[in-house]
Amino acid sequence: MSLNFFIEFESEPNQHVLPNKIRFTSSKNNHTSTLTVTFSTNSFFKKINLPLSKKKLIKNIYFIQQNSKFSTKDLEIIWINGRPLIFEAIFFITSEVDSNKLKNIFQLYNEKNIF
Repeated sequence: MSLNFFIEFESEPNQHVLPNKIRFTSSKNNHTSTLTVTFSTNSFFKKINLPLSKKKLIKNIYFIQQNSKFSTKDLEIIWINGRPLIFEAIFFITSEVDSNKLKNIFQLYNEKNIF
């Protein structure tokens, strides 16, 4: 089982991207959850063929799993010494049904991908 993340640009085709780190947290009552997906900017910008001098408008990042689509427009680039270091996409899930769905997806993913 793999998690397929895609970046959607305003005027170009969607591109598949692989995160360096995925962090999932949920509330005690499972009504809300947060998914933070981190990409190192070196691998991220090379993968999407984006030189830092060229601008492409990113609409959102999304992933589809078990007939569910989760997307976010909450995107962050963390800069250090004038250079981008980390690109993050933060998914805020406020529906209890979607939060439980996402939790089940990651439990299944962890079971199948134990190192």
